[in-house]
Amino acid sequence: MTNIRHSVWAIVPVKRLHDSKRRLAHLLSASERADLIDRFLAHTLTVLGQSKPIDHVLVISGDERALATARLHGAEALLETAVIGLNPAITQAVDYAVEAGATAVLILPADLPFIEIEDVAIMGGSKAIGPHIVICSDDRNNGTNALFISPPDNFDFYYGPDSFQHHLQEARRRERTTYIIQAPGLAFDLDTEEDWKKYQLRIVNYELSIDN
Repeated sequence: MTNIRHSVWAIVPVKRLHDSKRRLAHLLSASERADLIDRFLAHTLTVLGQSKPIDHVLVISGDERALATARLHGAEALLETAVIGLNPAITQAVDYAVEAGATAVLILPADLPFIEIEDVAIMGGSKAIGPHIVICSDDRNNGTNALFISPPDNFDFYYGPDSFQHHLQEARRRERTTYIIQAPGLAFDLDTEEDWKKYQLRIVNYELSIDN
């Protein structure tokens, strides 16, 4: 019997940086928001590059700066062909990964400032046999902040409002086993003014802990 080599791809979709986080526009300029997300992306790519479950990292974006950051950190850069929409972009990236030999994919947003290697290991460490997903919601149990799919085909994406529940429903429809993960490093993302305040507080506390 031929052994199939498992190949896990991490996929990070990035919207145009100057269009990101518009709900923070009253706090940060477009350039400041672009710089912030670019830093978050660099951190995410650094973590993924050090994570053993991940064999390949792919960034898909229509933003040349984001693609340049991907290349700088050793990730593959894929130009987004969809005119608009996160779900078409992720579908394009997954199809590309499958064509290149991916047997599983881990989809992560770029705006996870506190993601750690342990979080990636939890998401990609399942020994499950058969079609399954591993999923982590945001801290509101609304969005999908991490989604591991094995095998990576035969699955539709529903990123947007209530995506966590939509992806659970899709897994049931596809008769995939579902594992729900809770990981603080994955659950926090930056969308609202309240998130921004929490982010700043955590950064201050982290710097104080280093000084002490």
